[in-house]
Amino acid sequence: MFVLVLLLLLLVNPYKGHPQSINQVLDTIQAFYENTKSIRAEFEQETIHPNGQKEVRTGRVWIKKPGLFRWEYLTPEKFIVISDGTNLYVYYPEEKRVFVYPTGKAISSQLALGFMSGRGDIRKDLRIESYKSLSENLWELNFLPLSQENQVERLTLFVDLSTGEVKRFVVWHKTGEKVLVSFRKLEYNVNMPDKIFKFTPPKDAKIN
Repeated sequence: MFVLVLLLLLLVNPYKGHPQSINQVLDTIQAFYENTKSIRAEFEQETIHPNGQKEVRTGRVWIKKPGLFRWEYLTPEKFIVISDGTNLYVYYPEEKRVFVYPTGKAISSQLALGFMSGRGDIRKDLRIESYKSLSENLWELNFLPLSQENQVERLTLFVDLSTGEVKRFVVWHKTGEKVLVSFRKLEYNVNMPDKIFKFTPPKDAKIN
């Protein structure tokens, strides 16, 4: 199962000018997460396996607080990942197969999902490992998960401090797998009906 991670991005940088410390940067990111109600975007996901094999997938994503999200993978194969806040569904229409998991146990990157769904705290869930300025506004931040149960070794965020946008992120797995996700056509606080995040398995689908 592919790594399903997403990040929430926010509206207005509460700090005028450039943050003077990493603590201000972390406060800014947390404030972004806490004030965004929904996000819609297109994404590209590149998975690099330990043997060097690469897989690239593209699609669309919708996120709504608290705990709702929908990922539609469009290429190279179509499948849908939906969380209704209680269960997570992965549906492969061509195979007519549905996988159902309790939300919170199926996602290896809970440290990222918590922020996106409005349930996380960047200081409680992550420890800053290193950071650097890549340009005037773009920062790279590397985090380590505080939970030992997590299968993620490291999380890297690329944040545009002038807008508060997380442009892309990288999830480093303990298995050696690396997943890079980039967003485009980001829209914030879009009105989203809850039915987007509802899923009823088709009658002819096999449920696992």
